Amino acid sequence: MYKTSKVVFSPRVRKSPYFNSTIKYGVQAFSVYNHMYMPSSYEGTIEDYNNLLKGVQLWDVGVERQVQIKGPDAEALSQFLTPRNIKKCSKGQAMYAPFLDFKGGFINDPVMLKIDEDCYWFSLADGDALLWAQGIAAGYKFDVDIHEPDVSPLQVQGPNSKELMIKVFGNWVNDLGFYRFKEVNHEGISMVIARMGYSRELCYEIFLQDQSKGDELWEILWQAGKDLNISAGTPNVILRLEGGILSYLADMDRSNNPYEVGLDWMVDLDQEDDFIGKEALRQISHSGPTKKLMGAEIDGDPITIFNEEHWPVLIDGKTVGSMNALVYSPRLDKNICYTILDINYAKSGQVITISSPGKELTARTVDLPWLERA
Repeated sequence: MYKTSKVVFSPRVRKSPYFNSTIKYGVQAFSVYNHMYMPSSYEGTIEDYNNLLKGVQLWDVGVERQVQIKGPDAEALSQFLTPRNIKKCSKGQAMYAPFLDFKGGFINDPVMLKIDEDCYWFSLADGDALLWAQGIAAGYKFDVDIHEPDVSPLQVQGPNSKELMIKVFGNWVNDLGFYRFKEVNHEGISMVIARMGYSRELCYEIFLQDQSKGDELWEILWQAGKDLNISAGTPNVILRLEGGILSYLADMDRSNNPYEVGLDWMVDLDQEDDFIGKEALRQISHSGPTKKLMGAEIDGDPITIFNEEHWPVLIDGKTVGSMNALVYSPRLDKNICYTILDINYAKSGQVITISSPGKELTARTVDLPWLERA
């Protein structure tokens, strides 16, 4: 479980449009993410996980701030910021499109939404990527306007999520493809509705475009979901690890490149356009990565604590990497974790020792993910 203490609220840290609703429906703990309060627990990590699997859940992810790039050079700058080939992305489509530095390390790992031919949103992980985009635009003299728009995501997660979305917004939800979105005005509330979210479960993401309507939108969904076993939840570490989903700054950071963490599929070195880190990634592609992210399964009884730091991974007493995130999965009935290992030891079935505080844990590496998308 998370170890928490009191949170003192301050104007220095922003609240999401759904903040009052999270309080109303029982949030018990917050973290700070993108300079905002983010709910981290309601009934507890395992309890919240089980509630989601039994119905439908609302997640306040308003901390996923948007970088809007708009103007004549919007496509050119957006392409320069990411190794994905965004010319393959059409209006109304989203695409995972990380920002890299000039050495190929991660600055952030946003999802890009192509709102229009000259307008892109990048939905951010934790970090000040707005400043990075503005600095690159100014330095390279791109003709664009870059700012944070009034957009605050709310995720609808779980096996009953489609039923709830159809009930509230209509049958067109049936036809919404994966990583596709539609602009909607519902009862005077402007939003973008996307078929995506931060788990491998059936899920949707609603990008509210009027912060004054946050609690109203939450309540519309909540009341419609009362017969669908609705609950409040948060991005859940169990769901994340089961699905092989990465968390920026927890699983990888600026010291890592896409080839190390299984994201080489999104690097397009053959595209004509240049992008930040292209030459560095070409060299890494040629020589190969020196580290690799892998899953591992830990022996023993269910582990009910979370690691507050990365723990060393050893083989024959030699440190060969780190264990970055750890949970017990009730669905798998296993202790599962992410490790980053020196490439010479990064093979499935490798027995490793994880040096946790006060105890050594025995584990065996596996390929990711444990569960495919619902």
